[in-house]
Amino acid sequence: MLKNVLFICLLGVFLTTHSQSFAQIQIPKYSVQYVCPPCGCSKDGQHFDAPAICSECNMAYTSQLKGMEDKPRNGITRKTVAILLFDGADIMDVTGPMSVFEHAGFHVVTVAKNSEAKAIGMYMRLSPDYTFANLPQVDVITVPGGGAAESNQDMEIVQWLKERDGETDTLFSVCSGAFFLGLAGLLDGNDATTFASLIPTLKTQFPNAKVLNDVKYTNNGHIITSSGLSSGIDASFEVVAKYYGVGRAQDVANRMEYPWKRKHDYARSQLADNFILSIGDLVRRFATKYHFSEGDMNTWEYKYLLWEGVDVYEFMKFMADELQKLPEFALEKETRKELIGEYVHPVLGRGRVELKLQNTDNGMEASLSAQRIMNPNS
Repeated sequence: MLKNVLFICLLGVFLTTHSQSFAQIQIPKYSVQYVCPPCGCSKDGQHFDAPAICSECNMAYTSQLKGMEDKPRNGITRKTVAILLFDGADIMDVTGPMSVFEHAGFHVVTVAKNSEAKAIGMYMRLSPDYTFANLPQVDVITVPGGGAAESNQDMEIVQWLKERDGETDTLFSVCSGAFFLGLAGLLDGNDATTFASLIPTLKTQFPNAKVLNDVKYTNNGHIITSSGLSSGIDASFEVVAKYYGVGRAQDVANRMEYPWKRKHDYARSQLADNFILSIGDLVRRFATKYHFSEGDMNTWEYKYLLWEGVDVYEFMKFMADELQKLPEFALEKETRKELIGEYVHPVLGRGRVELKLQNTDNGMEASLSAQRIMNPNS
């Protein structure tokens, strides 16, 4: 009995003496382990104590955090996108967005008006997962261009888009797929764009749409349109951003090693090469090598090596005559090796055009360049 009393007294003294130090001992609220993203290397499934770059696959470790289990989920569910298939659809219009949505974690399905395999581009045939009659509810419908989007427009597709419009959150066209949306009345009152050479036709055919020629894509919330071909990839990231945020969309683009261009970063119809496309094609007829083409929306330059049999004097006289056939072109300087003038382009505005010759070790080089001086909207 005495031993028990003595033990209790000693325990009380110990706890009183050390209570402060016990209080200072804290169990960490958060802890983390790092893992290599699943990629097939030997470190898959292993856990690490510090952030690092995997020495085998060169990928940054991702984190597994403990202590945040009570954090509410963001409520974002996996979205479903249906990609329309039809004979003659452009292969990039279909597969570009398909790849983006796949990498972003969307559920991707294909749909067509019937179950027959469709000729996509020149070398691919795809069998749709669903038909117009049995496609379930989806969040996004992607409408590619090509084929029936541009000529002999398929009104069965148009009618189906009208029917699906009210129950689909996003309708997204690539390239000339915008014509399907226009025929369904879905571009009225909205910004829209399409393949550069089809922009005037889209304006004429759908006067109630605000057709833009200086953007890569448009986003009206419900209706998203993109210009030609690879622009559909950029606009697909815009769709990803709509549902999962810009940060997530940019991460997916980085993982795909794709330089995501935003709405105003690029427009084919605004590149400065439009000042000199026709003349450049003509100069190329005299050349044996077309070895340089580079620029942006404000400047562009081509370089060619002329065939040794070209009469340089006659060539420059000929080019001076042809340049002056351009509407709104004024020749300001003409020498044996230099032509300089100003050209008012109907879309780009006023620009300076120069054709210059110089002798090189490889022969006579022709340089054709353009520089934007003034935008018609400025």
